[in-house]
Amino acid sequence: MSLDWRPLTASMTRVQALVHLAARYDSVDEERIRADLLSIRRKAYNDELEIQAGKVGCLGLRGRLSNGNILSALNDVSKADAVSIANTYNYYLALEIIRARQASIYGNRYYYAKWIREWQPTYWAWKDRQILTTTVATARKMALQDFYTYNGGIMGTAKLEPRTAVCPICQGWIARGVVALRVALNFPPPYHISCPHFFTVRAKHVTKEDCELLWMGE
Repeated sequence: MSLDWRPLTASMTRVQALVHLAARYDSVDEERIRADLLSIRRKAYNDELEIQAGKVGCLGLRGRLSNGNILSALNDVSKADAVSIANTYNYYLALEIIRARQASIYGNRYYYAKWIREWQPTYWAWKDRQILTTTVATARKMALQDFYTYNGGIMGTAKLEPRTAVCPICQGWIARGVVALRVALNFPPPYHISCPHFFTVRAKHVTKEDCELLWMGE
């Protein structure tokens, strides 16, 4: 769902509009967020490659995602997310300014600035958790798919974890129990916003001699 903050600011008083202008996120903030998200995704991707390598008997192999198409894809996702995060913040910022006026119609810019400073920690406390969960999950999902795609001779089974859920889709996967790895790769989580689920993989082992041949990033 797209949250457009512009209609909200159009009906604001001059003081409110100036406060929103001063506090809202712009392209500079979007770039900062993009860089942070990409850093998180790159680490999560490499971590997942290392986890999957260990599952097939190659403990100690390091993920080595560097420059290439995969990193570009992660960057594109991070850029889109950064725009969405900034837009969502600007929308709720506008709502909060409106709420502040409802509390006091005589508030000046200092009143609004204090209100926003007190509101921001509460907003980011839950939003940051949501963002981190989704960011890590998307990178790990891609790494899991890529690992078994590029190391195509390795297959096995998968099971969704943790084994409790409130979402009907997640409940359905839990009820299925162990599934073929190819099925899990075709329908990977997350299945909804802040979805905590992931597939644990039981893959066939490779020989120690073949460990050095595993694809571990580009």
